[in-house]
Amino acid sequence: MENKIVQALERFETVCENWLDAPGRMELVAPFAYVWHPDQSLARLAKPVGLTLQAVTHGNEVGGIDVLLECLRLLKQGLIQPRYPLGFVLGNIEAARANRRFVEKDLNRAFGVAANAKGEEQRARELEPLLERTQLFLDFHQTIEPTRQPFFIFPYNPRCYTFACALHDSIPIVTHWGGSFSKDGMCTDEYVNYRGGTGITLELGQKGFDPYHTGVGLQVALAAIQYGKWQCQGQTETHPPHVNTELYTWKAVIPFEEGMRLHEGLVNFQALKAGEELGRSGVHPLKAPADGWLLFPKYPRDPMAAPPKELYRILKRIKPDELGQAGVIGR
Repeated sequence: MENKIVQALERFETVCENWLDAPGRMELVAPFAYVWHPDQSLARLAKPVGLTLQAVTHGNEVGGIDVLLECLRLLKQGLIQPRYPLGFVLGNIEAARANRRFVEKDLNRAFGVAANAKGEEQRARELEPLLERTQLFLDFHQTIEPTRQPFFIFPYNPRCYTFACALHDSIPIVTHWGGSFSKDGMCTDEYVNYRGGTGITLELGQKGFDPYHTGVGLQVALAAIQYGKWQCQGQTETHPPHVNTELYTWKAVIPFEEGMRLHEGLVNFQALKAGEELGRSGVHPLKAPADGWLLFPKYPRDPMAAPPKELYRILKRIKPDELGQAGVIGR
């Protein structure tokens, strides 16, 4: 797997560094971070980079690399012709080369802080200027455990909700508000939103290279490029959110305690029933406290890694008129 990841990283860099006899101009703004500029720009956006696509924010979530490579292929062949600048970013390169989630600190918890001692913190400082200049942002992630369907996830605001709905009419949305996803630092999408852009994340499925993930990701990426075109033309208000999009938020967040172990085989978006046994804590059963859907089950398999702060989350279905409202989210 490591060799395949390194080869994908090298392909990305080679394509971007050898942008010859192709439309537009490719600008290196940070290691493995580029901005493509069209020959003629018609952008009328609030920020200079209309859309940035990012992958491997977590180093072993590599499926998004192929999505970016496919977008670059279409762009180089002139099969897509946006009239505004596009960003292409690979996030945690060192972790990707090692096929690890991160090396010292989760890059997706390293934005918007002053720390600069660890490698991921330094990488965040390298990428922040581009994220600050980005109008629309789409980060391609993958889950650690299997998932029954791709899903969007992001901190709620109306711009993000409208953006996600416009990109796909049947991919569920998981969203949250009233506090950061993590207390350790901002995620990429959260930082883009904090800086006045519109940032969301797409979870493609379980980590690894997968042609289905590439297909789904490419479909969503092309829709994001089209959405950027609509923004340039002031037409996004004519594309209201899909009323049938499934919406979820937290119903409960279960903290991890020493000795807790989930049963093997649990997957994201698995339906749960209150009282269902999900694992053990010593000799005692761990039971789901409520009905809902499982998200982010943790299996601390690496004895060298720090224990997780939470064991899993339970999702609940919500309606559009509950978005942003107090008392909806369970913590």
